[in-house]
Amino acid sequence: MPDSPPAASTPSPSRVFDTATGPEVGIDGRRYLHFGGTGYLDLQRRPELADAAERALRRYGLHPATTRLGFGESPPLLEAEAEAARFFGTEAAWLLPSGWLGASVLLDAHAGPADRLYLDQDAHFALRDAARLSGRPVVTFGHADPASLQSELRATLRAGEQPVVLTDGVFPVTGHLAPLADYLRILDGFPGARVVVDDAHGFGVLGPHGRGTSELLSPPADRRLLVTGTASKALGGYGGLLTGSTEFIQRLHSASPWFAGSTPLPTPVAAATAAALRLAREEPVLRVRLADNIRQLRHGLRAVGLPVEDLPSPMIPVVLGTGAAMQRLHEALRADGILVPYLPRYAGLGPHGALRLAVFATHEPAHFEQLFAALRRHL
Repeated sequence: MPDSPPAASTPSPSRVFDTATGPEVGIDGRRYLHFGGTGYLDLQRRPELADAAERALRRYGLHPATTRLGFGESPPLLEAEAEAARFFGTEAAWLLPSGWLGASVLLDAHAGPADRLYLDQDAHFALRDAARLSGRPVVTFGHADPASLQSELRATLRAGEQPVVLTDGVFPVTGHLAPLADYLRILDGFPGARVVVDDAHGFGVLGPHGRGTSELLSPPADRRLLVTGTASKALGGYGGLLTGSTEFIQRLHSASPWFAGSTPLPTPVAAATAAALRLAREEPVLRVRLADNIRQLRHGLRAVGLPVEDLPSPMIPVVLGTGAAMQRLHEALRADGILVPYLPRYAGLGPHGALRLAVFATHEPAHFEQLFAALRRHL
């Protein structure tokens, strides 16, 4: 199996926000221009979310203190799932306690004992965990490489086995998009094959309705495509998201221990998530602004000489020489009041890591100009 995630550490005071995150943030009493994180639509700090959470907390308490199998349902959680179904245009939805769980839940319900898993070599840690916990044999294939997948299928799939491909929809640091349509074409010759997609960074960003990579890239309504994601990034709320027909969601409830055995999402968080999903649906202009900002930031970074790909994703990695060089640039930008995170290692990065820029719908042209001017000085 690929590497495990980096070991957790206690954040130093110099990395702790003292304001809500957005295009501008406060750390230790200083304001910074912020190009990090995952709040691409900048919904997480909208006052509508705080109002909904406060009302739910005062009426229903923190959580129902039981599982959903018995008397564990709360109106805010049901409302959040109804809003998720409206956003994704489906009959039903399931809001999980964490997006990390989504692929495991899908494998619980849709992978048989004879399945063999095919995992993108740069897949996120959550997909790696899901593959490991499933107990099924795992084969890795080249990153976003249909030819490599086809070669591995021919070399390793045994008689009686069915392949299940595991991939991110949008890879969280590189911004690469999985070639889902190509994968599905390759799998045409394998009855029972499926593709499990973790689209945490595609939900709310890509596609005509913001429904993610599958809406943008794959044939519509392909039943072999099993997609999970999260409300905690572009969509501004919290929790894993699974959507589909009522029968599909009921099957997931029955097959996974998470529905019967875990305490559901805290009630005020569910209420805030319902408000966030409603805003994302009612304000499509946010996705238009985000797309414009993605193009503007990528164009400007190329103009100052940085090697940036032309992609529709809101995260932009920059690799400049050694890790020490990138750490120095990170610190120089921070001294100028600009936060651009440096990731020394993460799924999909090379040995020196990368600077990872993120762009939001609410960044303004002046923010970009300040960043470009600082980069010209330091580069």
